[in-house]
Amino acid sequence: MVTLIRQELFKLIHKKSTLIGTIALLVLMTIFAVFSKMQPSFSDPKGEFIAAYGGTSWIVFFMIAACSTIIAMEFQYGTIKELLYRRYYRGEILASKWITMFIYSLYFYVLSFVFSVILKVVLFNSKFSFSDIYTNDQSVMHVTLVTYAGNFVGLWLLLSLVLLLANVFKSSAAAISVGIVGYFATSIVSSLMFMLINKWEWLKWNPLNMLNLPSQLSNSTVIGTLTRLSNTELVWGNLIYTGVFLFLGYLIFRRRNV
Repeated sequence: MVTLIRQELFKLIHKKSTLIGTIALLVLMTIFAVFSKMQPSFSDPKGEFIAAYGGTSWIVFFMIAACSTIIAMEFQYGTIKELLYRRYYRGEILASKWITMFIYSLYFYVLSFVFSVILKVVLFNSKFSFSDIYTNDQSVMHVTLVTYAGNFVGLWLLLSLVLLLANVFKSSAAAISVGIVGYFATSIVSSLMFMLINKWEWLKWNPLNMLNLPSQLSNSTVIGTLTRLSNTELVWGNLIYTGVFLFLGYLIFRRRNV
């Protein structure tokens, strides 16, 4: 297993898309921060820092693409046969890819946080401090860390579905498309979903509602009345659905023809 993870990390580090994704993330965050600096009347320095200057949103797209291709490419180029010939179990192969993507997502989140701090110090240091109260008597840094944690958990609910679809579809493009559409669909159908939950409360356990975790962590009073779930229930819901989707992906991967 350790050997497989090392191999996956080696391939990931040497892929051009990894470097491109890193540079793109930093550039996009910088553009967003500079624009906010130039247009102070339309910006909220504290809120933008908490949102990593748009970085956490871009990470979703980068990770959807990475998770879609890490499985599909093995079958597309036939390299899965080489792994199986080395007597690795399919479960080990798939788990090594999950762990690699988990490390990759951690890398992006740490990178976005560190770079957000740099942008704050360079562009907005006089506007606020990390100890300033932002909401619910919580400091900017506390809200930031909680928001990051919520986004990360929600990200992996979405990625677990993408990894499942990557095993279903032969093309990585299909999994990427469904993942991105699903990401946007969450915000589009949220109003309708809340109306349905208000009418049929059992619908509060649907996976789309679980993606409201980051919003609820930062504003439990308002969002909690819409989701009808506590923060703890949302966290467990995310983790359970993530586990279910990964397990279903494993079942499909185990039976997939090489």
